[in-house]
Amino acid sequence: MANSTLSRNIVKAMGIFGSIQVFNILCAIIRTKLIALWIGPAGMGLFAIFNSAVDMIGNITGLGLRTSSVRNISQETGNKKNLARISTVVRRWSIFLGLFGAVTIALLSPLLSRLSFGDSSHTWGYIALSAALLANALTNGEFSILQGTAFLKKLAKASLYGAFTGLILSIPLYYFLGEKSIVPSIICYSLSVLFFSRMMRNKEVGMQSDTLSLKDTVLMGKDFLKLGIFITLTDIVAQTSNYLFISYLNNASDTVTVGYYQAGYTLIVKYTGLILSALCVEYFPRLSKVAHSNFKLKTFVSQELNIALLALTPIIVAFILFRRLIISILYTEEFFIIETFISIGIIGMIFRAVSWCMAFVILAKGKGKLFFITEFIDTVIYLSIYIVSFNLWGMDGFGYAFLAWYFTYTLIVIFCYFRIFKLNLSTSCYKWIAWALLTAVSSLLLMENGYTAATVLILVITTVFSGIRFKRLISRKKVRQ
Repeated sequence: MANSTLSRNIVKAMGIFGSIQVFNILCAIIRTKLIALWIGPAGMGLFAIFNSAVDMIGNITGLGLRTSSVRNISQETGNKKNLARISTVVRRWSIFLGLFGAVTIALLSPLLSRLSFGDSSHTWGYIALSAALLANALTNGEFSILQGTAFLKKLAKASLYGAFTGLILSIPLYYFLGEKSIVPSIICYSLSVLFFSRMMRNKEVGMQSDTLSLKDTVLMGKDFLKLGIFITLTDIVAQTSNYLFISYLNNASDTVTVGYYQAGYTLIVKYTGLILSALCVEYFPRLSKVAHSNFKLKTFVSQELNIALLALTPIIVAFILFRRLIISILYTEEFFIIETFISIGIIGMIFRAVSWCMAFVILAKGKGKLFFITEFIDTVIYLSIYIVSFNLWGMDGFGYAFLAWYFTYTLIVIFCYFRIFKLNLSTSCYKWIAWALLTAVSSLLLMENGYTAATVLILVITTVFSGIRFKRLISRKKVRQ
């Protein structure tokens, strides 16, 4: 009974947040199209530069609060008093870190303007973006509380309404203000999401702890910020390694090759990764809540992995089958050169799902240092594998590199999961992994040899099979009742 209910909740959360992410991507596509149509390449450039600055400074000054606090909140859901206290602490730290980020971007605005544009003409633009940075920090605090207390529908609604309202408010700005609309549109989006996060806030853990002292706020905040700092350092290392590889690629080849690499990587990770991102919202707080019990941990990890592979396998087959169509829709025929890259790389998503499900245990147990070490080793492997693969096989090497990278990372996570935490996986997990790999590799070999009809048959079989399994998982609770 418990397992069927759990499976039903996982599938339900995946459906909700998968849909939300698809909607957010559509909003982003519409926004990009409108900027390109009404403002042109200059507008696209400004949008990318300003957004990257906000994201970079927000990630650094946010100290991983958005992720780390979820763990602490979820562990207090059985105690209303403690839950109110930790929620108050999260909100106060969100304000502090938001102000810190806002002041930081304002102070760095002359430098950012010179680095990005070669002069100080956009200094006031960066100063204005401090409002967006503060709004994002406050939103992260509310989202952490909603996620940690399992108010997932409210979290989904806030994200959905915020993205839609931000887009609607931006449209007249793009049309009437041109290039001058970029900064206001970013601020509008951030304020829209903040507004709805406040509207949907968990009032059950409202402000009952107004008497909480500043000292207690600092002391309680240190607990989740210890983990958050390691998460932040990990993000910095990952971003730095990505920058180093792109710089190497640009010097070793040219900017066009960098463009092909980014296009292929985005196709593999961003779009197929929607499933994992959707599962994460429900998975991490649930895992954190039972971090003390190895039995529950391995049960939850096995269940999550089975469902992730069940959802990903038909998507991977469809991706291999319709790869040319996908490339032509999202890019142009010039990008057909990345066909082999994405076809081989997409198989690596199976290993990404396996490592992803187990790696969350490290965060759930609050082992920030171990998380940082594993991710640091992973970035070194990433740089090494990609550089070697590119030198050996050129563009196709990116696909081999992605597959080898995540296979190696899975081995690292397996060591932590099995040897350090003394956990294991259910027998069914190994069957699902084998099934996913066999299906994906068979589809790729068939397509490479021109057997399109056979690949279509595999897609139909895997889709129907996954659909039946999901239907059983969703309806099982109702049948037993």
